[in-house]
Amino acid sequence: MSGASYIYCGWVMHRRVHPRRHHFRYRAWWLLLDLDELPRLAGRLRWFSLERFNLFSFFERDYGHEPATLREQIERCLEEAGVAFDGGPIRLLCMPRVMGYAFNPLSVYFCHRRDGRIAALVYEVHNT
Repeated sequence: MSGASYIYCGWVMHRRVHPRRHHFRYRAWWLLLDLDELPRLAGRLRWFSLERFNLFSFFERDYGHEPATLREQIERCLEEAGVAFDGGPIRLLCMPRVMGYAFNPLSVYFCHRRDGRIAALVYEVHNT
């Protein structure tokens, strides 16, 4: 997609043995999106939009829980946790909306320091 944002493909698997056996495995894909790069991606990619309908769409309201931007929310979360963060890139691994449909059970924010090292990971869980 770009120098900071990528598409990742993989598998999702679940296995339970109690109280009754259940198992599934299927292919899945996720986007790793640099939060600062979102407007440029939406302007450059035909099938990806920011805050509007498209084949693939990203709406900030699908993530976080405050009126502040995602970056502001994550920076505040890091500050409250006492994590030393110097304003480096924040990248979000998530599933965007596809044809308007949102299914995103887990989002992971990769918070990097300016020197490229990881400062923290923040998990956002949306259980149905």
